[in-house]
Amino acid sequence: MCLQHHVLVISPEPDLVARLITSEKPADVVHAAAACLAQMLDGFVWVRSRLALERRTAGRREMIGLAKSKYNRAGQLIEFRVESLTVFDDGLGAWRRSHLDLTVTRPASVESIVCASSFLDMSSTHSAVLTDPVRRLANLERFADHLHETALPWFSGSDDPRSIASTAPDALLGPWDFAQDLMEFMVSAAQEAQARALWERVRELNPRHQEAFITGQAIAQSGGARPRWHTPEALGWSASALGLA
Repeated sequence: MCLQHHVLVISPEPDLVARLITSEKPADVVHAAAACLAQMLDGFVWVRSRLALERRTAGRREMIGLAKSKYNRAGQLIEFRVESLTVFDDGLGAWRRSHLDLTVTRPASVESIVCASSFLDMSSTHSAVLTDPVRRLANLERFADHLHETALPWFSGSDDPRSIASTAPDALLGPWDFAQDLMEFMVSAAQEAQARALWERVRELNPRHQEAFITGQAIAQSGGARPRWHTPEALGWSASALGLA
């Protein structure tokens, strides 16, 4: 076990550590590191085909999206970075399919999305350098510790529809972000009061967009066409369609 900053980082399996240390090709090093990193984070697995660490619990899928550096060269530089955090929920996807009149139009690929964020905007430390074989494990442990302090709490902020109104980060609640998705998630879980409280937070955080919100509400009240996902009008439309305003 490795204890840093009071965060417990689980040691990966010895064969993975051996692969991490002995691999030479940048791609092999990165994949070994990602597999090790998944084991250092509670419940995550490395999905190589999607270049993502994923954790699944009761229909919920949390994803940490990775990317390899285009400058990776054996013996010169080997690193990877965390680019994005995303949450999907199967129950929310099913609710949207059966309540088309209460949700906006969105691409099928994000039918079940709860929220997402660029990790590049969340932290100034978003990469792990793995060039030196001797330092690879220690560098990866420090990076895992950092993800425990940044990424995992971000996921916790959207895992309970009974408390999202207070736990959702402000960065998710802009007019082009995920307030609408979170409100639908709460309504789908029969947490209308919490969804209403979140809508009030959204209004307070975005005073410049009140006119667009009002326009969206008017569209909903007049029975107009469903707006596109991630627009200020869509937020107001959702608040009205979901009975929150």
